[in-house]
Amino acid sequence: MIRILRHVRRQLLTENKLSRYLLYAVGEIVLLVIGILIALQINNWNNRRILDRNEIKSYQNIKQQLDEDKKELSKAKAYNDYRFKVYEFANDIIISQDYKRQDSLAMCIMMLSQFSDFHKSGNIYESLVNSGDIKLIKNDTIPRKLQKLQMTYTFVNKMEDMHWEMINGSISQEMRGNINYSNFKPVKPDKLYSVEMQNAIVSTMYLTTYKDTIYSRAIHEIDDLISLLNRQLEN
Repeated sequence: MIRILRHVRRQLLTENKLSRYLLYAVGEIVLLVIGILIALQINNWNNRRILDRNEIKSYQNIKQQLDEDKKELSKAKAYNDYRFKVYEFANDIIISQDYKRQDSLAMCIMMLSQFSDFHKSGNIYESLVNSGDIKLIKNDTIPRKLQKLQMTYTFVNKMEDMHWEMINGSISQEMRGNINYSNFKPVKPDKLYSVEMQNAIVSTMYLTTYKDTIYSRAIHEIDDLISLLNRQLEN
């Protein structure tokens, strides 16, 4: 094609047809500009396709991490809910002053030393910011909701830290010397039925109830985010 254009240009110059040569030169420039514009358009299209592909990958990665976090939260919530029922059962025994079930009460009190502990897969929002992938997220609602979820995670961990401090403090003090840790048998039954022990159980019940609320909130926020990500992926 280039050879043909050069041949036509030489022929016009040889025949001294200046007007036709100028017209031809303008046409050649127009073709060149069109070619450049087409090349730029193709390059832009390729760049958009790469960005779209990376955006989809980011959504998929976020969704995968959220799925993992939801599984861990659900496990922690189920563990926490079960412990609440155990503590409630122990409190009923103390209220009824049923000494025939002191072995059961001792087993329940031993469970006061255990607590639910959520471990997230990672800081999703912070990872997006540090990697620069947050620029790929076209929907501004997603980063905002991720940031809110991160704050909820922080609150969850604070509540768990508080639970651990309670176990190391008042709970362990009430358990020490009152239960044989080797066979879980009560050593001082009266201490197990004391108001101090009941207060420790009731305080733990309040804490587990509040933890359940925070776990539920986090799971709800995850479901909301996953629904939003699915809509983005469908689009």
